[in-house]
Amino acid sequence: MNAMENDTTSLRKPMRKYSVLIVDAGHSGSDEIVEMVARTGDYRAERSTIEKVISNPLSHSPDIVVLDLMNPSTEELEVLVEIRGNYGDVPVIIVSEALDDAQMRKLLKLKIHDWQRKPLAQADFHASLNSSIRNAKQLSTRVHAVISAMGGAGGTTVAIAAADALARKLAKSKESVGLFDLDFSSGSCGMMLNLSATLNLDSVITHPERIDQEFVGLIQQKHGHGFNLYSFKRRDFVTHLNGYEVVLRLLDAVTMVHAHTILDVPYYEVDWAQDVLSAVNTVTVVCELNIPSIKHALDMLRTIRALSGAPKQVNVLINKCETGLFKRKRIPEAKLRELFGETAFRMLPRDDATLSEALDRGVVPSDVNARSRFEKEINRYVAEVMLAEKVAK
Repeated sequence: MNAMENDTTSLRKPMRKYSVLIVDAGHSGSDEIVEMVARTGDYRAERSTIEKVISNPLSHSPDIVVLDLMNPSTEELEVLVEIRGNYGDVPVIIVSEALDDAQMRKLLKLKIHDWQRKPLAQADFHASLNSSIRNAKQLSTRVHAVISAMGGAGGTTVAIAAADALARKLAKSKESVGLFDLDFSSGSCGMMLNLSATLNLDSVITHPERIDQEFVGLIQQKHGHGFNLYSFKRRDFVTHLNGYEVVLRLLDAVTMVHAHTILDVPYYEVDWAQDVLSAVNTVTVVCELNIPSIKHALDMLRTIRALSGAPKQVNVLINKCETGLFKRKRIPEAKLRELFGETAFRMLPRDDATLSEALDRGVVPSDVNARSRFEKEINRYVAEVMLAEKVAK
C-alpha cells in the first residue's frame, strides 16, 4: 500500500500564541490578569499603561486589548475612544467593577467585544479571549460542514476530497486547511487516509479545560497535500458525559488555527450537532440519487433551516450519479428542482475505479486520477461554493 508515513519522532512547530495587551489604568489590578493570561496556554501577555499606549500605539501589535479600569471614571472612558481608534478592529475587553447604565451605554457605543466584572473567573475570562479571537478572524476564517443524508452516501469521501482541493488551491497564499473528523465512532477519515492518531483523548475527555492550541498542535496529523487531519476512533466518546463540551472546545481551538476547516459530521444524531451546524459558514448535504436518500436529505435540510443562526450557504451534492450520453436519470432534474426548491444541488459522477483504488492505497482520490470526473466536479464545487463564499463575505 502506498500510504503516507507518520513520523512520530519529528519535532512539531510550536503553535503561535496570540498577543494580549493589558492596559493598566493605574489600579494595580493587572497582575492578576497577566497571571490568568499565562494560565491559558494559548495567549501571551504584554503590559502597558494608558499613557504609553496613547503616546506610542505602534510599540504594540496586539491581537486583543484588555483594559483594566477598576471603577471607570468619565475621563477613563474617554481615553477608551483613543485606544479604540489606535487599534482599529482589534477586540477590546473591559475589566472593571460594576458599571451603571450610563457607563454601560458608553461602552456599547464604543463597540467593545466584552465586559468582565471583577473578581475575574478564569473560565469566563478564557472564554472571552477565545471568542474575541474567533470574532476578529471571522472575515478570514471559514468552517464548512459536510454531512451524509444517510450511511453510505459518501460524505466522508467528499470531505476528504474537498479538504485536498482547498489545500491545493490555497497553497500559494499559504492559507492553512484543516479536516476535522467528527465521527468518533469510526474515525473514518483517519482510516481512509491511513493516518492514525498518535495521541489519545483520555487526558481531555475527563478535563476538557485542558484543550488549547498547544493541544491542537499535538493531535493534528499533517497530510502530504498540505492539510491537517484530526481524526480519532473512540466509540465510547459518542455517549460520554463530557462529549458535548470536548467537541465544542476542540472545534473552537481547531477552527482558530486554520483559514478553512472542513468538518466531516456524522449523519446520526448527536447532542452537539445542531450547535455545530448553526455556527458554520457552509453546509454540504451528501445524498444519492434514490428516493430514500433524497427523503433523508430533505429532512436534514428542514432541520438545518430551522436552526437558530442557520448558515446561508446550504448545498446538496447528489453522489454516485451514472453519466454518459445514453444514461437516463431515474429521477429527472426537473423533479429534483421541485423537491429541493431554493436549495442548490449538483451531481457528483460515479467513479468506482478511482475511489476504490484510493481507499485501498490510503491516499486521496487526486493521487489516483487528478483528472477524473469526480475530481473535476469537487474542484469546481470548492471554487464556486466554499471559496466564493469567503469572497462574498
